Amino acid sequence: MSGELPGGPQRPISDEEWARFQIDSEGPARLHAPKEPSARARMVTERLRRADEEEARRQGRVRRLVRRGRPVRARPAAWRSWTAAPARRRGGGLRAFLWILAVVAAVLLLLAPGRILGLFG
Repeated sequence: MSGELPGGPQRPISDEEWARFQIDSEGPARLHAPKEPSARARMVTERLRRADEEEARRQGRVRRLVRRGRPVRARPAAWRSWTAAPARRRGGGLRAFLWILAVVAAVLLLLAPGRILGLFG
């Protein structure tokens, strides 16, 4: 595909130049370009920031944090807080090993039932 530049002297663009331009414009430059947040994301961020400030005022944390120069943050509500995963119970590795052993035994029994049952009879 060849085209011509608008305005100025009319010089045809070769196919090689056009292909190089397309590769350059869709390649690494696009990957490293900063992404602008959408208007909706900016509105939600602002609304959550205001809600944090209002909740911090209700919790009485504003004066302390502003005096120290930190951003005002409230303790988040339960739906916005992250909780750590519960601690794993001990013995989980043993249970997993026993399950694997049972699955292997079942597969062997299905593949060669005469041989396996012959060991016990």
